[in-house]
Amino acid sequence: MPKKITDRQFELRAWQSEAYRKLVEKVNNGEKDFLCVATPGAGKTKFALRVAHQFLNKNLAERVVIVAPTDSLKRQWASEASIFSGIDIDPDFTNANGIETNDFHGIAITYALLGQDKKSIHAQNTFNKKTLVIFDEVHHCGNKEHLTWGIAVRKSFQDAVFRLSISGTAFRSDDAPIPYVNYDSNRTSIADYTYSYERAILENVCRPVFFTTYDGTMKWKVGSSEFEHTFKDYLTPDQESKRLKTALDPKGNWVKDVITAADKKLTEIRKTHPEAAAMVFGATQSHAKEIAKVLEELTGELPPVIVSSEGDGSDKILNFRNSRERWLVSVKMVSEGVDIPRLRLGVYLTIVKAELFFRQAVGRFVRVLKGLQYQDAFIYIPQDKDLVKLAESIQEERDHALDKADKSKPSAGSSYNLFNDYTPALTGQFIPIGSEALEGKTISVSVEISNGARHSTDSRKAFEDNPVYLQKEQLRNELNLLAKRFAVKIRSNEKERPDFKALHKKYLEQGGKPMEQQTIEELKQRKTFYIKQLGSN
Repeated sequence: MPKKITDRQFELRAWQSEAYRKLVEKVNNGEKDFLCVATPGAGKTKFALRVAHQFLNKNLAERVVIVAPTDSLKRQWASEASIFSGIDIDPDFTNANGIETNDFHGIAITYALLGQDKKSIHAQNTFNKKTLVIFDEVHHCGNKEHLTWGIAVRKSFQDAVFRLSISGTAFRSDDAPIPYVNYDSNRTSIADYTYSYERAILENVCRPVFFTTYDGTMKWKVGSSEFEHTFKDYLTPDQESKRLKTALDPKGNWVKDVITAADKKLTEIRKTHPEAAAMVFGATQSHAKEIAKVLEELTGELPPVIVSSEGDGSDKILNFRNSRERWLVSVKMVSEGVDIPRLRLGVYLTIVKAELFFRQAVGRFVRVLKGLQYQDAFIYIPQDKDLVKLAESIQEERDHALDKADKSKPSAGSSYNLFNDYTPALTGQFIPIGSEALEGKTISVSVEISNGARHSTDSRKAFEDNPVYLQKEQLRNELNLLAKRFAVKIRSNEKERPDFKALHKKYLEQGGKPMEQQTIEELKQRKTFYIKQLGSN
């Protein structure tokens, strides 16, 4: 059985307490859905875990299911749940498991995994046990026939005792309604609680962001025709696109000039914040690698390139978070919740102009660090009129207005080719010739900020003090090492290839369960069996 959830004191920010009280009112009124919209970096995770603790402690729910956009976020949730609220969450659950082992209070899964549930196991589990479900960054789900995630969310959790949806940007770039979110007569989403970026700055919860916009002189060719323009010049949309692509070409001087200025600013920031870091948003994998080479040329250090927060990208993010490296180059690493608090400076070198993507990108720089006197964040962007407009409106609240959804713009998950041959207005191949950056102009939020708070880190060493999922991970690693030692020991000669699965097979043949279906106690008993087998051979 999972450890008992006991009463505990929670240190909540003012907005978290307000949102919690509103949610309790909803529960007491018999309602089953709550949408909390809070600016990135404000502490939505802790608010949701306070709710989860209450539901488990008061037996309003028997289990908790957290649905997040990415694998790395699943593990962040599991870690924070254990540290902040004493809740053990399994982030390694797969659909093949059927149900979590009984030493967990619940599971953390991705929307993608939910969409692959062909046997409706999540719907069945939710029906069988009182379930609280938390949808992290719920705007990823659209409830339309062709949108798998939204459909899966709707079908899997109809029987949940309560559904808490949280988001920093509760709108979509299409007109698909978000499941379990209410809309008014104008088809605009209705949040049950909203915490704005402006208020977050005033209350020292988030950093203010200063945008430095750079003009430039860009030259390019289309067929036999040559063009030279700055960002101030009026152009057709097609030529605007080519101007921006020319500026973002790593072979031109505009990118080098802007990165040089940004690196100088980073050095200045590091005088009072020695661990401060900067991140460049690239357009494609190849574009990001070229930018990394430019950074190496200018700074003498080749920065890590992360193309996703999935797979080894998750490990790279963790390594960078805990290092003192200055620069990081990323593609599609704007995943909500990616938490690198030492990021103080960004350079936006992608053609993506979707509001959702841009807001999430900015959200990577607003987390406040405790004990740091100067907290300002700085983001360098091209003086493209669409990007400048996004920067100027970053404080505005944005609901999901279905009738106003801009279907002409690509969504954050789309694929972009920085230097394609698409030329609807002019015939001939597009070729960037060169670029130079002109003096930057700063637009900002003119609110000062003092010390704030950051998420705590788990510094405990004792095995039993670790979250259940980490204890099980350690035990599984130990079992695999014992199995390898056993395989080497039983082979007849050194030339024979060891069967590393031999001990695992032996255990299963004697009625044992697969590792992923075992509790901590069962894994410990399994370890004892393995040690005995090693000693008897």
